[in-house]
Amino acid sequence: MDFPMHENEVLVWLLGSVVLGFLLMYRELLRRLPASGILFAAYVAVWLAWTATNLEHVFWYQPFNVVEHIAYAANGMLLLLWCWFAFRHGNPEPHAYD
Repeated sequence: MDFPMHENEVLVWLLGSVVLGFLLMYRELLRRLPASGILFAAYVAVWLAWTATNLEHVFWYQPFNVVEHIAYAANGMLLLLWCWFAFRHGNPEPHAYD
């Protein structure tokens, strides 16, 4: 089985890695958001899925394909959990845009 790597997958991973770097640099601002740890974990999950997407083209297709799909599922569940916390409980502190 030959699974060609697409340039857009590498570009998405590169741009996502830059965003991850910014999130790490500005984590104090991110903490002002309600349930910020869950939101950050959701982003790390989707970044992991993007990473697995690229690695599956290089070696170990099946294991990285499984990791990719588990990471996307985790991302969806974490985003659902974050929405529930953020909108149900709110944040008594000023919002990040204040």
